[in-house]
Amino acid sequence: MSDLTYPMPPLLAAVGGAVCLFCSNAVWAAEHHIACPSTLEPGSVQGKAPAGWRFAMLQAAPLTSAGMLHGPPEESGYLVPEDNKETGPGGRRMQLWRFEQPHWYPTYVYCGYGGGRGLLQLFYPIPKAATECTATTLAKNGVLELATFTCRVSR
Repeated sequence: MSDLTYPMPPLLAAVGGAVCLFCSNAVWAAEHHIACPSTLEPGSVQGKAPAGWRFAMLQAAPLTSAGMLHGPPEESGYLVPEDNKETGPGGRRMQLWRFEQPHWYPTYVYCGYGGGRGLLQLFYPIPKAATECTATTLAKNGVLELATFTCRVSR
């Protein structure tokens, strides 16, 4: 081998639909990326209706809320972010939650659909070792166009 160095082709990795140039596996192992679906389409939700009734979702429900929940979803322990600010024009917002270690209850990202806090909510668990989560949202006319979460995990 000679002392010449040759340029290496860039490493590419697809992460959540985005492409990362010169990614490090160590970085991605320490972060979890979660995105709320922008709408729930009819037929995507199945429910148990009371006796004699039938459940049906007749139209798409837009994303209207997103955030963090501490404890089981049925207990509705919504967390207030430590930081909550607009980060640019057009309704872009950033929220930050920090978690003391260890936290014994499960923590979830929630995505609400159909108004208010969301008449219908989806819950996605985050790793117990998460130390903080940041949400980036973009809203137009009261409807969220996107809600993405990045949760950092301690090593």
